[in-house]
Amino acid sequence: MKNVVNYYETIDEDSRFSRNSRKIEFLTTTHVLNNILPQQARILDVGAGTGVYSLYYAKRQHDVAAVDITPKHVELLINKAIQSGINLEANVGNATDLSRFDSETFDFVMCFGPMYHLTDSNDRNTCIQECLRVLKKGGFLAVAYINKYSVIPMLATRDKKFIRKSVIDKVMNEGVFFEGNEDCFWTDAYFTSPEEIEALLVTHGVTAVDHAGTDGISHTIHEYVDKLGTEEFESWLSYHFQTCRERSILGISTHGLYICRKN
Repeated sequence: MKNVVNYYETIDEDSRFSRNSRKIEFLTTTHVLNNILPQQARILDVGAGTGVYSLYYAKRQHDVAAVDITPKHVELLINKAIQSGINLEANVGNATDLSRFDSETFDFVMCFGPMYHLTDSNDRNTCIQECLRVLKKGGFLAVAYINKYSVIPMLATRDKKFIRKSVIDKVMNEGVFFEGNEDCFWTDAYFTSPEEIEALLVTHGVTAVDHAGTDGISHTIHEYVDKLGTEEFESWLSYHFQTCRERSILGISTHGLYICRKN
């Protein structure tokens, strides 16, 4: 995970949701979760980044603990919490080892970053096992992932030199990229599909609750979505909320969110 940590230490992850086309992922995620979360839940944010979700839910009187593998992110999160007078716990840690937390401690676990970068299938399974271990029976696990079907359309609009057979084959058949390889356009990354993420979670004996494409096609057509005025964006968001669970939209959405319940 060294490449991933180094990557996030050098970029401004804190500004990720500043544009319309990126903000829609956050707005959709909270829209979906707010219909499921119990009042004053004990929440674990695994792969919390700079804390956008941790701070959002802590402000709403939930009891939040956050873990992220990047020290800079945790430092930013703690500083923002202090400046806002928000009480939450934040630590540097790996999503595959949540041993600092006791079993069956949380009502809700958000795993929003790790699946993007866990290139080893054993690590992905360990991550899910750990998230479920610390979750109370009947509690909810929300897993975010990057949909492999969205990757090539995204590259066509941003960096067309990667539109070549070797990249397409790797995205569609392997879904795993390592920084430094000639076909890698990001850092170490894992891309999956709605069907594959559902199949993975089924092997862990959970019950499906919801599955949504959190940005639909907004990320792919970002230049147009970013130019929408306030009222236009609100209308676009309404359309998106009505369609984000449609399988055809879910199949092309850049980010997906799968929510399940621990039995």
